[in-house]
Amino acid sequence: MNCTACTAPLDHDAQLCPGCVRGLDVRLAELPVQYLLLSTQLRPGAARGDGPVALVRVPPLPVREDVLDMRAAGGMVTMLEDWREAMQNARGWGRPARTGSIERRVMAAARGLQMNLDWISEFFQGAGDMAREIRHLSGQTAALLDPAPPTLRVGDCAADLGGDICGAPLRVPAGTTDVRCRRCGTEYPPHMWMTLATGAWATPEGAAA
Repeated sequence: MNCTACTAPLDHDAQLCPGCVRGLDVRLAELPVQYLLLSTQLRPGAARGDGPVALVRVPPLPVREDVLDMRAAGGMVTMLEDWREAMQNARGWGRPARTGSIERRVMAAARGLQMNLDWISEFFQGAGDMAREIRHLSGQTAALLDPAPPTLRVGDCAADLGGDICGAPLRVPAGTTDVRCRRCGTEYPPHMWMTLATGAWATPEGAAA
């Protein structure tokens, strides 16, 4: 049997390998903190754009729309609550409450998933999809918190961090051909960019070759 998130072989019947369980645990602990930190990025001047400077004909919004979307209903909170509800349904439990401020709902949903991570990793049929979606969500949030200069996105980092895929966004800095993951430091030469862009992830050894 293989891990449903990264396809690594498992030595017993389960849904996730130890590396993906650790990665999911860390991200569920980090997301509520990241949600709070996103409030510091709401101003338009808090980040730089991803393209050439253009003539602005319409006054800018008073807040960054991408950050607002992540912090509002339908963003981080909805993904976490939907997965918590799916987990509880699978266990035959009642539907979890969705009350209070979005900040408290993010904390409650993330904590609810963490507290059931042992069961999720062993028995939850949606564990692989959950791990991948939360990894992507964490990468999106990290990118909003650490805005990059004008770049071209080439894909997501494929580095294996002890059995857990990094998944951070990868970009080509303007004026260079150097692609280095800003989270884990893995380097990707130009011949790997098409593989990354198409989603056919390479092994860490191939990426560093």
